[in-house]
Amino acid sequence: MFPFKSKSPSVAPPHIAAGLIYDFDIFSDSARGGDVHASHKALHNSAPDIFYTPRNGGHWIATRMEDVREIMLSPELFSSSKAPFSPDVAKLGLSLPPQDMDRPDHAHYRMLLMKFLSPQKVVQLESQIRELAIGLIEDVKPKGACEFMSAVSVPIPVKTFMGLMHMDQSRYEEFVRWANGILASDTMLKRLPPFVRMRFYLKSLIRQRVKSPSDDPISILLASEVGGEKLSHKRVLEMCNLLFLAGLDTVTNAMTFSIRHLAENPEFQQQLRDKPELIPSAIEELLRRYSFPNIPRRVACDMEFKGVQMRAGDRIICSLAAANNDDRALENPSLVDLERPKFRHMAFNGGPHNCAGATLARLELRVFLEEWLERMPAFSVEEGFTPKVRGGAVMAMESLQLRW
Repeated sequence: MFPFKSKSPSVAPPHIAAGLIYDFDIFSDSARGGDVHASHKALHNSAPDIFYTPRNGGHWIATRMEDVREIMLSPELFSSSKAPFSPDVAKLGLSLPPQDMDRPDHAHYRMLLMKFLSPQKVVQLESQIRELAIGLIEDVKPKGACEFMSAVSVPIPVKTFMGLMHMDQSRYEEFVRWANGILASDTMLKRLPPFVRMRFYLKSLIRQRVKSPSDDPISILLASEVGGEKLSHKRVLEMCNLLFLAGLDTVTNAMTFSIRHLAENPEFQQQLRDKPELIPSAIEELLRRYSFPNIPRRVACDMEFKGVQMRAGDRIICSLAAANNDDRALENPSLVDLERPKFRHMAFNGGPHNCAGATLARLELRVFLEEWLERMPAFSVEEGFTPKVRGGAVMAMESLQLRW
């Protein structure tokens, strides 16, 4: 069992069996040792498949693919509504529709997102994503080294998203700080300032679109209806919360974890250079191996699930990093193997809440890898560099030094 951390643990409710209690802080222990994926995979050997941790208000954690998939496919038992990641997040009152909705509302509002995130719409962005990627790559190439996140993996997805949203692109670094402050901070005191700034900006943007509509997602949402009624400005703001946080963080993380793997595995790097047609399948395997979201759900009713007694209102967090690296679900999961039989991973979650932006994410990753591997010489992690990582709802590296 891990030693106790800075935050005092909560007392486990009486329905929790003592043998199912394991002390794991999803913020600090995820980052222990500088490898969030190793920390979560280690839970397979050190903790029950579904265990209760007294940290962060007390909650269950599920780590096995079979259990996680069943939870995601059972919204009547494991609700997305009123399922905050932590008590501090609940205090923010941060609503993220349709992510925090159950059916039928979830389906209605997800359809609105597809008006600008459908494959047919996303494919139209490829040329501008490629132009952006080429410019950033050519800028760093003569330098012989770079801090990859600030130079490449932040600006590509963030500027793509901000262009889609018709946002002021000169503020992208500020927007990233807000998103990271809300997603990664482990106290209310740290989360509140970026949350307030984000809300203020989004409200002002909505007011602008009310006065001067365009073809951007906010204007589309303002003109949309659900159940014969137009969306309120409050509901549009809530949907913008989700678009903002998802658009400014997740692809950056996927890109950074993926390029680190290539930097540390020169044979795999060369394989993709020699056969760029393998890049799409490589992306799927890298997404599986380096999954980083932790997905919260609320237990909807008193029940027994996989032999575990749960009560209505319990929180359960599904570790996608652990589930996608489950040796019960696939052989040698730590290996990035392009010869692996097709595996239905859950890097973008699963079931009705599968990530609405998955098509855009895959496009950005493909275009980036195509251009990076074509234009850059062999690269590696800077000698002596030790990455700093973070846990929480969206696990991530905070920097990556490369050289070539």
